[in-house]
Amino acid sequence: MDVQTPTSFAEVEQLIEKLYSPNPPQLIARIQEVLQQVQRSSEGWQLASALLDRPTVSVRFFGALTIIVKLNTESLSDENAIAVLQQLVTWLTASTQDSSAAIVTKKLCSALVTHFIHYSHVWQRPVGHLIRSLRYGQTEPADEAPAEIAEAVRSLSAERALTAIWFTSSLVEEAGKTDLKSTKYISLHERLVASAEDVTLLLGNFLASSGSITGTQVRQEALSCLNSWITYAQKISKQPLTAALQTLIKPTIDCLLVDELFEASVELLTSTLEDWESFFTAEHYSILYSVLLSPWAEGRYAALRQGDFEFESLQFGLFMLAFATSRVAELTNSTNPDAQSILRVLVDTLKVGGHPAVEDKIFVPLLEFWSNFVDTLTIEYSGELVWDQPPLSYVKDVVSLSWRKIQYPSTSTYITWDSSEKAGFGDARRDVADLLQLVHGITGPPLVALFVDYIMQALEHTNWTEVESATFCLGALSDSVSDDTCDDVLIKVFGSPLFELLRQRDAVPGRARRTCLSLIERYSEFFGRHEQFLAPALNLLFSAVDDQQLAISASKSIHTLCSSCRQLLGRELDAFIGQYESLRSSQGLESIVEERVVGAIAAIVQAIPDPETKADMFRKLIMVVSQDVTASLQLHANATSAVDPQDPLIGRAYDSTELPSGPVPAAEVAVLLATRSLRCLLSVAKGLQAPSEPEDLDDESGGGRPKLGSEALAQTQLEILGVLAQLKDAFSYSVEAVDVLCAILRTGFPETEPGPFVFPPQMVTEFLTSTWRNRISAVVNTASAFLSSLHHGNNSKGDVESALQQLLQWTLGCLHRLNASEDDPELAQYGVELVQKAIVQRPEVVMSQSPESLEFIFEFALKLLKGSEPLPKAAASEFWATLIVAKATDPNIQASLTSALNHVGPVLCQALMQNIGGNAARSELDKLCDPIKKLVTCSVHARQWLEAALADPSFPSDKVSAKEKDLFVKKIIALRGQRATNQVVREFWLECRGQAFMYAS
Repeated sequence: MDVQTPTSFAEVEQLIEKLYSPNPPQLIARIQEVLQQVQRSSEGWQLASALLDRPTVSVRFFGALTIIVKLNTESLSDENAIAVLQQLVTWLTASTQDSSAAIVTKKLCSALVTHFIHYSHVWQRPVGHLIRSLRYGQTEPADEAPAEIAEAVRSLSAERALTAIWFTSSLVEEAGKTDLKSTKYISLHERLVASAEDVTLLLGNFLASSGSITGTQVRQEALSCLNSWITYAQKISKQPLTAALQTLIKPTIDCLLVDELFEASVELLTSTLEDWESFFTAEHYSILYSVLLSPWAEGRYAALRQGDFEFESLQFGLFMLAFATSRVAELTNSTNPDAQSILRVLVDTLKVGGHPAVEDKIFVPLLEFWSNFVDTLTIEYSGELVWDQPPLSYVKDVVSLSWRKIQYPSTSTYITWDSSEKAGFGDARRDVADLLQLVHGITGPPLVALFVDYIMQALEHTNWTEVESATFCLGALSDSVSDDTCDDVLIKVFGSPLFELLRQRDAVPGRARRTCLSLIERYSEFFGRHEQFLAPALNLLFSAVDDQQLAISASKSIHTLCSSCRQLLGRELDAFIGQYESLRSSQGLESIVEERVVGAIAAIVQAIPDPETKADMFRKLIMVVSQDVTASLQLHANATSAVDPQDPLIGRAYDSTELPSGPVPAAEVAVLLATRSLRCLLSVAKGLQAPSEPEDLDDESGGGRPKLGSEALAQTQLEILGVLAQLKDAFSYSVEAVDVLCAILRTGFPETEPGPFVFPPQMVTEFLTSTWRNRISAVVNTASAFLSSLHHGNNSKGDVESALQQLLQWTLGCLHRLNASEDDPELAQYGVELVQKAIVQRPEVVMSQSPESLEFIFEFALKLLKGSEPLPKAAASEFWATLIVAKATDPNIQASLTSALNHVGPVLCQALMQNIGGNAARSELDKLCDPIKKLVTCSVHARQWLEAALADPSFPSDKVSAKEKDLFVKKIIALRGQRATNQVVREFWLECRGQAFMYAS
């Protein structure tokens, strides 16, 4: 149904009634469109006035809405602004008498607030003036005295009081949305601060009242209003306003004891304690102590301890914690009896039944407080802290309660939890771990000893739930135990029957086994210091890999332990490779498990000092890993055949959860086997990397990409790269295969010692520039990383320039084949990044390209700068910023750079100014500022180019004048590339967008 533009007031009224009646969405949207046109028309003011005089609530509501639209879109003279204000107050006082029209009253309050935002200079004391007008039911003079306001407040009916409070709330909330730093709103905020006395007279009268005369709703709204004013006062930070509002805190605390007002008052007090604790005075805190230690509070505590987590009970608990957090330094004082009473309550609240985040909703906030408390102890407490004496005794109680709280329930209970409850419980366990690390910072070894004792006691009673929880907590302390200070205690666990018991799969629950096995990984440094425990630990872990439930966690522990103890395990390599072969032959070995195991073995190989032994062990490992390579290539050669689901290769190609039930095309199995073998090769390559140490880029003793020192190593590298090339040629249509191939190459880039995967520059270059069928962007990105590694190494200039020349030409060829940067934003981004790095490293190589290639590079980078893709645009910005400041030692090359900049400078500035003129997103501005700042400091033509770009007809904004453009250029030039340029650009962008200092109603 088409909706015609109304030609009479009656038709407008009919449309409004249809708008607020059930109708199809398309019809409502069309009605809205038509009515908005009417609102914005020159008759909008008269229409609003007529609508507000109608009896129908929805029509009057639309009339108030129309007033807001007109105020936001049109400018009024002071005389007209005063007239509109008076009429609005008149409508509001009339609407207040209609109890069925609260929605209209609130919208009229919003209209008055909008008026104040735009014309605060004609309404000096909005709150006081409205109160007085409401008292008399008509618009009163605006020059009333405070005494008159106080009298007017006392005489307000409940309905009129509600209106005054609604307006006062809306006033501060909307004013708080304006830019506090803008000069446009300075006077507005000054007038708002000057209203503090009127606000406190209004709110104080009703917060202090009681009984049916005032009404519960008025007092609830007064509390909500006060909350908004406190939020505003914190933002604007004006002492007169803060002091005025502080007088309302005592009556707010009194409201806690009124059941109907508890929710509103506790929310106000809690949020203010959390966000602005200094707002409360010493007297306020004294009163809060009294309240929290009163019989009334004891009743609330009792409800919490009995597991009452209904809304009000939980709110009280959070209020108590907000208070405790705000006084946390005071609570560490063991001589303060009130503080000790509060701490005892907070400890006892941990005794609530139920599991954290499932039934017990206060546990996690409690932990947060105790973490703050421990943090504060380390800062505030100057005396020696003793476990069994306050304040540390409270922490000990918290620790002893917390580890029991995070014990897992029975399986039958756990499976009834939903995903959010399980996640919440897991988060609570991690919160306990974080708390224990903080506590360890104070106590040191005694805390480790405590959990070792808990483990041993639980083992005595074969209580695996307690063993699991205590082991989890001991594992959490591993990051804090960085030396051998706790070894004597840890030996009790690692030398106990625990490992032997864990081999008894049926006797130990899976979760307990998994947590105990992870303890080995967490204390891997301990095993490095105590070799006698290392072999039993690894044997246990390898046996656990056979268990599908534990395989992933056990393999992770194997990898960590072998990596950290690699120097001690060389003589075990044959056994480990044998265990790997055994595991590999069994069905159901998950891919991630195999990758970790081969990575662990490779780490041990890396640490072997004897080159021949090292090479021998590497070949043994590679022979096992490469079995899948051969199988995948054979299947690829017979791609049209099918593989039976019972074929052992299916178990290698698919993880246990994905096994097919029928025959599978050989091509599918081939690519899955190939990617699995590639991931294993990647793990081997990572394992062979030297342990992380800071790279000394100034070292001249043999750093950098090594030259091949032996024929054996060179042959090994050729064989590996040959295998990689075969897999690339066969499977580079696979995204994952390409990504893993690139990752394998990257493992050699940071290495400074010879190795099987540390290929010579020419080999890497030829591999990268060969044919790929997918994910060219990933290959270009890898080439970019390769260039960086060449630059940081001690490779010969010839090697670097040769590699750079080949990679640059190949990359430009890839970019040439792009129809548009939007076709492959990643390739566009990485391609420009590679050229940018080439300019940084060897500008002479870039500038020696053919004129056609250079023109293509510049045009492509300009196209990205003008485009809509954020990452390519950022890369282009960095490219241009680099080119502008590029320096070459050869004067001819430097002349070419200067000539290139002079050639592209005008069009570059045009592209930049089109972005700054509104085409760019806000988040892109900082990056776009970089080339602008470089231009201003490096080119004498910058001003001329910028002025021409701003004057060009293609400039996207018509919201800035020629004078404003000229001022913008002057500011940019004067700043000479300083950081403040970014702010100037941001402000100009806002002006071009038409959003500068706009108030969003």
